[in-house]
Amino acid sequence: VPGTGVTVTMEGRRALLAEIQALVSPDGGPVARRTVTGLDTTRVITLAAVTAQAGLKALPQRDIFVATVGGAQISDPGADLAVCLAIASAQLDTPIPADVLAIGEIALSGDVRPVPFLAQRVAEARRLGYKRILVPAGSRDRVDGVTEIRHLEAGLRAIESHAESARPPGFR
Repeated sequence: VPGTGVTVTMEGRRALLAEIQALVSPDGGPVARRTVTGLDTTRVITLAAVTAQAGLKALPQRDIFVATVGGAQISDPGADLAVCLAIASAQLDTPIPADVLAIGEIALSGDVRPVPFLAQRVAEARRLGYKRILVPAGSRDRVDGVTEIRHLEAGLRAIESHAESARPPGFR
């Protein structure tokens, strides 16, 4: 479903899968609304702005709704990349592939920053069947078989290229 991103968060030392959903309204009013459930509202507003700067220029004029599934409360910055990709997926109206999971903190510059317990997070994602795991480049924990990304734009390009390949011929 467009607008759904998955990540692994840490609750103490326990790795937990979390699903984040985003909805981007095509017709924002005179003042764009930001509605958030289960995440820090200020952080999500900031992540939406960073996502717009990274290539989705129409976002500032759109209403954005972001929520965690199942009432989960997430305060882990390692969920940032999944939030940004969920917002981008909703804006582009294309789903993130079902085998993709994203882990990483997003800086104001759009850089994807390392997070603690990366190896444990990746092991949990693999245990649950995720094949393509996006992680921050240059993490202290070295993990094989993951896709390292340095900047949010790389994640957005992956979503946009998936959108182009998923469209039927002649669709615009």
